[in-house]
Amino acid sequence: MILSGVRPAAMLAVAGAAAAAIAQPAAQPAAGPSDEQACEFRYTEITLNALSGPASREVSEDELAWARQQEERKARGEPCALPEDTAAAFREATALNAAFEAGTRLALSPQTTGERLICAAVWNRWNYAVESAPGEELRQTLRRELSAAYAADREAFWRKRAGKASKRADDRAEAEEKADDLYAAYANGEERGADRLMEWLAICR
Repeated sequence: MILSGVRPAAMLAVAGAAAAAIAQPAAQPAAGPSDEQACEFRYTEITLNALSGPASREVSEDELAWARQQEERKARGEPCALPEDTAAAFREATALNAAFEAGTRLALSPQTTGERLICAAVWNRWNYAVESAPGEELRQTLRRELSAAYAADREAFWRKRAGKASKRADDRAEAEEKADDLYAAYANGEERGADRLMEWLAICR
């Protein structure tokens, strides 16, 4: 049975680890990035994608113009500056990336059918969050593992891994409720809401 009030670190088994280790509190992600760090991340992301590698995305003229402005600022010894109208989205995306990275260091993986169903449901909620985000700034700054396409792929993967249980109403109900709680905590800006959601996504990657 899935206990909705238990943190992922206490719910999911660590492969080859003793049960006592599972109950250890999850590692806390580092403090959120500064505006300058988020700005540098965006500049690097645009610059690398502009090189048109095999996994690159299309970079807009506005993005290229902004990147050139940052090069000019650096030449003058000025710090990188985020566009005022998109700064919040870049800060959020960079913080989410950091929280996801912290979650990967937990070295946890789903072990039960119930946990696999939670994984599928959590990726479903995250797919919605990314697709419904206003503008492109958040989507462009998120790491690949937090993209909508990756979320859809992972949801299908975990539903398949859950097998017949994914079609049983009772089994799915608890997983859906857990995912709803995690998403609501994130969407409502609750303390550590984003961290807990990223933690689960990292565990279910």
